[in-house]
Amino acid sequence: MGWWLWLCGCLDPEFARGLDHTPILAGERCADDREEEVACVLDGDTIVLGNCETGENVRMLGVDADEIAHNDSEVAECWGDEAAAWTAELLLGETVRLEFDKECEDKYQRTLAYVWLPEANDGEDELANLSIILQGQAYFYEEFGDIRWQAAMESAQSSAKSGNRGLWSECP
Repeated sequence: MGWWLWLCGCLDPEFARGLDHTPILAGERCADDREEEVACVLDGDTIVLGNCETGENVRMLGVDADEIAHNDSEVAECWGDEAAAWTAELLLGETVRLEFDKECEDKYQRTLAYVWLPEANDGEDELANLSIILQGQAYFYEEFGDIRWQAAMESAQSSAKSGNRGLWSECP
């Protein structure tokens, strides 16, 4: 596994062995993989590809970040601003590979995808969805149902929580 899984020194070997980098078979997913550039980060779990005004909104599968304030009358949730900043640092301006699962779109017409940073760490691809949860920037979002990376994301959340990282150290 890449060094990013071991960055925090909190993962046991069983977690790393559980990750299967075999692509999802075409018959098990709603679309083929594709690469795009991240133009904007809307919050900790949603990015915009191509162009900030007219681009494609992508919700990261399995990720649920605290909300940011969308206007002057709203207040951000506990870790919303931090999660958005962390996601921007990781993804903004990067060319990412989108990998799809069974559903390609949510009820808000956002694309649902796993967001990979190709060869991000020592030549290994990094699953941004997993990194965000592992570093305590967001929760695992169970509402997506049975998704491919569910077990890894649940383990990442457990690791972040026990390691008191990110939102787990600051939010009730």
